Amino acid sequence: MTELLHINASPRGDSSASSAAANVFLQALPDNVTVNRIDLFERELPQVTLEITSAKMKYVMGAEMTDEESRQWTGILDLANEFKAADHYLLAIPMWNFSVPYILKQYIDLITHPGLTFARDENGVQGLASGSATIIYSRGGDYSPKDGKPDPFDFQSPYMSAWLGLVGLDPVNEVLVQNTLAGPDGINNAVSAATNQLRSIAGAVT
Repeated sequence: MTELLHINASPRGDSSASSAAANVFLQALPDNVTVNRIDLFERELPQVTLEITSAKMKYVMGAEMTDEESRQWTGILDLANEFKAADHYLLAIPMWNFSVPYILKQYIDLITHPGLTFARDENGVQGLASGSATIIYSRGGDYSPKDGKPDPFDFQSPYMSAWLGLVGLDPVNEVLVQNTLAGPDGINNAVSAATNQLRSIAGAVT
């Protein structure tokens, strides 16, 4: 079986445009794909503490941790291993203030560590995860590239592309669900416009 990790970064449930688009994708997956879902606003994520930051440095250097550092670091290892266990990734991300919701940034900060999700040597940086990713960006307005240049207010795509590349995911497919604030039918129209792309990408997951 093939495992897909679905990371949902919206707290809005059925009212979420990114979740509606993600459902289109999930319904088009082949039968051999199993889905593990992380709802970031429902998951009790660890808080970054002095012990975790100290454990990170000791982990990198191979130094011995205290019992409390080891206990807290185990929670980080569990999160990172859950992430790396997937073969494919689906991230549903609404735009908040031109970027990603804070809870997604917290999750990324918790699992992104040298020797855990990426490594660096004389050849540069290598990601320690693998597989393809599909990112759904839902946006109230239109933040797609204009005149061949990235929209200056789009801080979602550059950040997520850099991070996914760092941890080793490739290729990364981007699906834009935009103008969701354009009247009462905005979400339906935005999701409908992306439906063919979503189904095509999902159908190719093997």
